[in-house]
Parts: sequence; C-alpha cells; structure tokens
Amino acid sequence: MFFSDIIGFLGLEGKMTRYLRIVRAMAVCAAMLPGVAHSARVYITSSGNTTQDSTVVSSLASAGHTGVIGLTHIQFDGTQSLTGFDAVLLQPNYNWFIGDMPLAGQAQLVAFVQQGGGLVTTEWLLWLTASGNFQTLKQAMPAVETSSYNGDTTHHFVQATPNNTINSGIPADFVLPGDNAQGSETNVAAVKANATVFYNTVNNGLFVGLCGWDFGNGRVAQFSQTVGEGHLSDPIGFRLTGNVVEWVSHGAGSIQINPTSVVVRLGQINSGGLGQISDIDGQALRVCKFIVPNQQVAPITVEVNGTSPVASPTQFQFRTFSRMSITGSFSETIDLFDWNLNNFSPSAVFTATLGTTYVPIGVAADVPVSRFVGSGNAIRARYRIRQVGPASSAFWCCDMDQAVWFVRP
Repeated sequence: MFFSDIIGFLGLEGKMTRYLRIVRAMAVCAAMLPGVAHSARVYITSSGNTTQDSTVVSSLASAGHTGVIGLTHIQFDGTQSLTGFDAVLLQPNYNWFIGDMPLAGQAQLVAFVQQGGGLVTTEWLLWLTASGNFQTLKQAMPAVETSSYNGDTTHHFVQATPNNTINSGIPADFVLPGDNAQGSETNVAAVKANATVFYNTVNNGLFVGLCGWDFGNGRVAQFSQTVGEGHLSDPIGFRLTGNVVEWVSHGAGSIQINPTSVVVRLGQINSGGLGQISDIDGQALRVCKFIVPNQQVAPITVEVNGTSPVASPTQFQFRTFSRMSITGSFSETIDLFDWNLNNFSPSAVFTATLGTTYVPIGVAADVPVSRFVGSGNAIRARYRIRQVGPASSAFWCCDMDQAVWFVRP
C-alpha cells in the first residue's frame, strides 16, 4: 500500500489485535536444526477412473509426495519396473470387478516390500481376498480378510494406537466422507499377530479403519475404505493418506528441510511465524500488504533460510502451500538463491496463480544443483505475492502453511 492507505490499514490492524497477537518484527529467527521428514515417490495402480486417479496424484502432491499412475491391478504382471519408487498404492476400488492380479505381479509386490519398499492398499482388496483373489499377496496383508462390508456415506475414525508419523496433524477423532464404489468400507474385525491398528471406525460397531505392520524390510498399511475422491479431497483425509505413505516408505526418498529463519523484506507479519511453515496443518504465517515503495516490487516479499544435510544433492526443490486472504487476481512467484551468483536464480523460478484455497507450488533446481547449497550448507529461497488484476479489497494478505525444501542425496 502507499502512504495514503496506512491509516486505514492500521485501523484494521487495531481491530484484529483483539483476536491475534501481531508480530511487528520484520525477521523471525530460531536457533534450531532443520526438521526432517520425507517425500516419497509412489507407483499408483490405476483405478480405471480418471477423476479418481488424478485426485490421488494431486492429494499426494499436497502431502509432499510424487505419485505416478501405472497399470490397473489386472495388468500388473510382474514385468513393471519399480526401481526408483519408495512405495506402491494399490487401489482396486472402482475397478474391483475386472479380475485378479496375475500371480507374478503379486509376487513382485511381496518381494518389493520384503526388500524395503512400502505398500498402501485400499478396498476392495480385503473383500476380494476373502473371495479367493490375491492369495499370493495375502501373506503381506496385516488385516484379516472378510467379505462383510457397508455403504456408509461417512466414516467415523477414532485413534487406537498412537504413531508420530501417521498421527501428524491428525486429530484423535474425526469423520471422513465415504466414497461409494458399490459400497464404501469393508468391515474388518481383526488383524494378524504383530500388526497394529492405528484407527478404528465406529459407525456401526467397532471395526478396523487403518492398520499396518512391518513385513520383511518393508511396511504395509491397509485402509478398510475405498479411499475415493471424497476422502482424498478432505483436508484430514489427504493428510492422513500422505502420512501413511511416509510411514510405509520408512522415510525413504527426498529429505524435507524446514526453514531455520524467515525474513519479511516487504509486507507486515499479521500472525504466526517460523513455527507455522514447516508442516501442512492449517496453521499459517500470515503476511499482509503494507508499505510498497514502488509499483515494480512485489508487495509481499519473504525470504526463508535453512541448512541442507546434503552438501551436493542430486535433486533440489522448494515448495510452498499457500492461499490468499481475499478473492481477487493474485500470483505467487518462488525462486531459489544461487550462491555462485550471490543472487536469486533467473532460471530456478516459477510463478502460479493464487486464490483463497490452499495450493502447492514448487520449483526445482536446474543443473548444476550444487550451486544452490552455499557455505556451511546454507540454502535460501523466496516467495513473492503480487496483485495482477481486480481484488475485493485493497488490503490483502497471504497465508503460508508450508515453505520447505526437498533434497535427494
């Protein structure tokens, strides 16, 4: 905003202080090591439903993972390469009726998990197993199969066994939409020895909602639901699915690096701080438009700094998860700092449209990647917010729920 707008803005700020603690400092720093989580690359068996498949990919992306749609389960015959994948998502839901997975494909999945890979399954796998299918893969399943099922339109989850990875950002009691694929959930009543029940569902009695176990050197997790578009589009549902993928992957794949400091170059912090931009949890750093020196700069310009555990990564990217506070036409530009140039890179930059719904935006480093890691393994990135068209108000803010790097050794 220009000086003529300041009084109005401060009046608005005065009202908001009754509800929010306003942080006026232009820099937020913390003496802490970067937190480490992981991003997995996931092979997804196709459901035969293009809307479902695209929803799975976008949901995993929002949770920090990379999903690749592969063949349907009946086409998965053991000849597909799983090299470079950390986990497989097996979803025989909308195409449950097409037949059994070839035995060689089932054997490949068993070996993949035994050798350290992850496997996540949805229904109707257990129902199909009770009907005589998937008998080779059955040995890797933590749940006891059954042909009992329901068509509930919602599923009430209650935590049974705490797990830091699976429970991250998830309440102990919540409801997710049910997705009807000629039913929505298998009534799983029991799990095998050494398996863990993470959540029960309690709509019509007590059933196993989500379970898992270690199998060989890998892990398997099983949802008792069809996990369709409703589940995956729900903010808790996509987070839970992403957490499960991370758990089965043993934290394999890219390393997530959380910022150690945030510096607001333009704009004013309205609420939140460094602690709000590491995890996707609905808690955001809100920076608002304030004094704008000229029309060429982005009214909100924020830099984040961190430390990479890898001096010479093979892959390097920065990702944000953000939204605007009001309706209008806005853009977000993110870029990486090139330490060889001692400036932000003109090539490692990406711009996307930003609205009032949280969206993931990412930029990957071009080669050589090592120039984006500086002395002492320092790393830096930036996000800038501009109004590019009409907006519902002259006073606007950006909510940043996550701003992190992903590097692969």
